[in-house]
Amino acid sequence: MFGTRPRFKNPLLRVGVLALVLAQVFGASAQAAPADQQQVARKDILVIPTNVQVPAPDIWNPYIPGTFILQGMNQNLMEPLFMLNYETGAIDGWLASGYTANDAQTEFTVTLRPGTEWSDGRPLTADDVVFTINMLKTHAPLLNFSIPIKSEVASVDALDDRTIKFTLNAPDPFFVLSNLAGTTSQAIVPVPRHVWENVDPVTFKNSWNNGTGAIFSGPYVVKSFSSTEWDYKRNDNWWGAKSGAFRLPAPLEIHRPWIGDSATGQQALVNNDSDSSSAISGMTPSTQAAMIAQNPKITPYSGDLGWVDPCPRMLTLNTMIAPWDKKEMRHALSYAMNRRQIVDVVYEGAGGDSAVSNFIFPTYKALQPYQNAAQDILAPLAEYSPDKAHQLIESQGYTMGGDGHYVGPDGTTLSLDVVGPPFMEPWGRMVVQQLQAVGVDANLRLIEWGIFRDQTGRGQFTGAVDWDGCGSVVEPWFGMNRYNKTYVNPIGTPGTENVDNTNNAGRWSNDEYSALMDQMGKLPPGDPRVMDLYLQAVRIWADEEPDIPLVQTPSLLMFNSTYWTGWPVASNNYVQPPDWWEHFLKVLVTIQPAQ
Repeated sequence: MFGTRPRFKNPLLRVGVLALVLAQVFGASAQAAPADQQQVARKDILVIPTNVQVPAPDIWNPYIPGTFILQGMNQNLMEPLFMLNYETGAIDGWLASGYTANDAQTEFTVTLRPGTEWSDGRPLTADDVVFTINMLKTHAPLLNFSIPIKSEVASVDALDDRTIKFTLNAPDPFFVLSNLAGTTSQAIVPVPRHVWENVDPVTFKNSWNNGTGAIFSGPYVVKSFSSTEWDYKRNDNWWGAKSGAFRLPAPLEIHRPWIGDSATGQQALVNNDSDSSSAISGMTPSTQAAMIAQNPKITPYSGDLGWVDPCPRMLTLNTMIAPWDKKEMRHALSYAMNRRQIVDVVYEGAGGDSAVSNFIFPTYKALQPYQNAAQDILAPLAEYSPDKAHQLIESQGYTMGGDGHYVGPDGTTLSLDVVGPPFMEPWGRMVVQQLQAVGVDANLRLIEWGIFRDQTGRGQFTGAVDWDGCGSVVEPWFGMNRYNKTYVNPIGTPGTENVDNTNNAGRWSNDEYSALMDQMGKLPPGDPRVMDLYLQAVRIWADEEPDIPLVQTPSLLMFNSTYWTGWPVASNNYVQPPDWWEHFLKVLVTIQPAQ
């Protein structure tokens, strides 16, 4: 759309030029701090591009709904108390060394590691954790995590500088997993009381505190940022290394430039201008093979299907907006989806039928018993049948118009506006084509990340290509509970997030399903009673189909070993490999210089 692009040998220079163009066009720069004048050698810099341009780069408050955290805030600056390791299924301590629970699962006592500090050198104590939890409770429902914290936590107390006691209103075996460890991108992270106690957390940007940068506890601090690049420098006084809890990360700096198209991202990786494939959307087996042939230092996660992202792709419909409030119409759109065609086109057939989804779960070993037990119930949700789609649409009074689109009794064309962030374009394009084929006048509208998060969170959308059920990786409850009616807010009201998506964005409300979720959530993982409750809930979900499952998300992740080794690949799977989640902290303390 911009005509012929300048031909720069280094793709990262293209990004810099684009930043200048944007600054001229919009008359503003988001640069918030003078860059360090000392040049750092490329061999000491970790370059992790992003393919998402952040609309508000000066907001470093992770609790404002819609705030983008994957530009490095989540992976370099913030630190959770615990992390869920997909590869082992264990809840590993990070800021905390461990936790205990009483038999009733109503009290959890968390112990901080010795020596925890903020990036300004002030001690990070139990008082900061207590302050953070109480902040969320006080400002519910306006902050991320605030609704479940307000409803669950009766009190939180600092027993001493290292010990925090959570007292819940009711038993919750998942309290640590859901809130303090995080199943994908984010968990509750403490914030420094000495910075936050005199600000309004609903509006606080947390950009620059007296020139020191956003204060968190992680191994890096912000060096500079703009709308197109985020640079971080290592905190050599990081508590994790000083205390001996972790190794000091080897990269002196981390650069996270925005790369706006996959071709540029591919060339950057081939040219050793980046160390990760994270900015490359729609990676296919043939593209991966071609890149490895050009640069043998490119290391794929694995040689076949790659890493399976825990967030299968879905088509979410706003169930508060007619006619999608009727399950017959949702089923009709589900029958219109040729999921195998999506696999063949988007993934070049990688995964075959196993990449087709009929529910919200990824194809993970721990979830397979649940998927198998409900297979007869869920199998119809992946059926492709244009005839059944037509029958259901016509049963609701629609007739086919002369232009190939259905028309309702009131003369209105049956249409669907589908929104998605730019990286969802391949899936969105296929969804719209297949809906058009059965007579729905569908269109795809790509919108920037922050706008997408805000509009879907507020229910100000009709359809969306997303990953709405994402969350369960080692047990079934977490992802399924995201459809609990507890999360249903009036349209226009911000939604709440536990993972990198809004809970129940489609605003589906079912009393019986929600009651089953409430019961299941009181049972520890592996309890034999979970399966029966699960099957009852699945029957309701399948009958109502509040979300339309599409396909699994095989990610052909690649890393560049020219400058850094020790990446989390299938043969060295010490933690899940995405570099856009909080678990990347573990990668940072593991990778080592190759030169």
